[in-house]
Amino acid sequence: MKFRRWITMFCSSLVLAAILLGGFNYVVDPFGVFGDKVLKWYSYDMVNNPRVSKIAYLDQFHDRYDSYVIGGSKSSSISPALLNDYYGGASFYSMLMYGGDFHDYEKTLYYIVDNYKPKNIVIHMSLQEIGHFHETRSEIKKSLHAKVLNEPLIPFYLKYLTLNPTYGYEKLEGYAKRAIDSFEYSQIIPESGVYNKVRRDAEDLSDLDKYLEVNPQFKAGFGPITSEALDKNVDALRRMKEYCEARNISFRLITGATYQLEMKSYKLDDLKTYWAKIAEVTDFWDFTGFTPVSNDPRNFYDVMHYRNHVGNMMLGYIFKDPDVEVPEGFGHYTTKENVVEHAEKVFTRPK
Repeated sequence: MKFRRWITMFCSSLVLAAILLGGFNYVVDPFGVFGDKVLKWYSYDMVNNPRVSKIAYLDQFHDRYDSYVIGGSKSSSISPALLNDYYGGASFYSMLMYGGDFHDYEKTLYYIVDNYKPKNIVIHMSLQEIGHFHETRSEIKKSLHAKVLNEPLIPFYLKYLTLNPTYGYEKLEGYAKRAIDSFEYSQIIPESGVYNKVRRDAEDLSDLDKYLEVNPQFKAGFGPITSEALDKNVDALRRMKEYCEARNISFRLITGATYQLEMKSYKLDDLKTYWAKIAEVTDFWDFTGFTPVSNDPRNFYDVMHYRNHVGNMMLGYIFKDPDVEVPEGFGHYTTKENVVEHAEKVFTRPK
């Protein structure tokens, strides 16, 4: 009798603990998968995992937007506000995600098109996608939303209801710290989806030596980047373009500026092949390679990410804005007719 009572109490305790844990994770919602109904700290959720939290955010607010930029972290420097003006009254949202992957871009595009009915899609491509496609993302901070993957939702939501409570505690701690520093855990602006670069953009760029002293990462390179995903990326790009065109959605491909140290990580002949295959799929606006922008570290936040002012130059070039000064040799409208000559120029190491 005592044993049966003990078992009942033990099981009841487990059920109560599970309810409390689930309730805590639902209310605090550190990844925003339940819509962050209580704290409404969407920027924190997006810093944790933009792939997941942005879908949950847009499921609530997608009626505010009619156009989307899809890409990796570099795409943050493509301003939705400027695109709104250049497209003549559009409402763009940035779907930037950590670690750009064409598989993730493609799945995200399908979900956006099918559920939000956009008018315009801009795909932002960085060069490093050439080295990976459909990587296994078991980490909770890098995985895609089950809705995007078209996977069962119950196991997905159960995973977030039974999270280690540490994730929730960290969000509550950050919420308290935000009262002291409003920038705390708010590095992504939820209303536009881009990084909050106010502090970085306030840096003094006038003295190159001083900038290099403060940012020593520009003096170190990184390992080689392979081209094993070249064909898979091109195939995904073709599918995305055809999917948009079949639904009368405008489609544009932009390639981002690259720092010279990043350029040294690639096999340049592979990039020339890559560009030729992309040009067979679509015309595109290219800002990669060895250009007048690539050799000055002050155009970059780090060796992988170009600054917002460079993104503004890119858009100014694309839309022929007379008020935007663009260095000679930065920017090129690439087609299958001119791609070979252009690729040879930008993917040849300067002497």
